Amino acid sequence: MTAWILSILGTGVIGALIDHLTSGTKAHKAVKTACIYAFVLAVIFPVPMIISGNFESLSCNFDGDVVYDDQIADITDDAYFSLVSEALDTELKNNGYDTKSEAEGTIYSSTVTLTRVNIFLYGEFADSSSEILRIKKLASEYLDTSAELIYVYLE
Repeated sequence: MTAWILSILGTGVIGALIDHLTSGTKAHKAVKTACIYAFVLAVIFPVPMIISGNFESLSCNFDGDVVYDDQIADITDDAYFSLVSEALDTELKNNGYDTKSEAEGTIYSSTVTLTRVNIFLYGEFADSSSEILRIKKLASEYLDTSAELIYVYLE
């Protein structure tokens, strides 16, 4: 019910503001008519829900379950971790390394959890174990995660 009242008040205030701003112009009558239609729609739109007794949908409070489309969630997760991988590759390139990264993890609400980062290192190194440790340290600092989640492979 709160959402309905707020939409009526909002439509009325915006309509009055637009009406005042357009007074004295050629478009005033058309704008005023559009504002009146918008106000009437804001008033009558929830009437079927009120008649059916579905007051939950008129409330600003939502206590129901949020339903996610798994396919869309997977696509956005993949896109996010692809960007993380690109950013990590850029950071490692700025430190003199040629790499290809793959970040994996989960995203729930605003919480991102990295589960694994694979870094493929290209090039020849005299002491590859120290380079692997350095890359793990750089990546863990850049991603603000544990070095245990980072795996470096020589290519």
